[in-house]
Amino acid sequence: MGALSHCDSKGARQRHHEGKAMKARIMIDGAPFGQEDLEIARQAFEGAWEALSVRYDTGSAEAARERLAKIILSLVPDTKDPTEIQAIAVQELTNGD
Repeated sequence: MGALSHCDSKGARQRHHEGKAMKARIMIDGAPFGQEDLEIARQAFEGAWEALSVRYDTGSAEAARERLAKIILSLVPDTKDPTEIQAIAVQELTNGD
């Protein structure tokens, strides 16, 4: 029975982590933009996070992802180039590091 409890506990922790990792994605998907702008934001976020993810450990990654999502969402109204948004977001997020 102890092994089952350990598995249940491990599964609960994994689901909790996965739920937290989704917060940035939910922020982007729920933004008040049209589908084209949402796709631009998603592309910029994925590209930027790919470049940034190695800088953060598990404990700080979600906060960084949320900051990244906020930065990207603030840029979408001004530019429609996901590569430009990505570059600006990476620069802004790493300025404080």
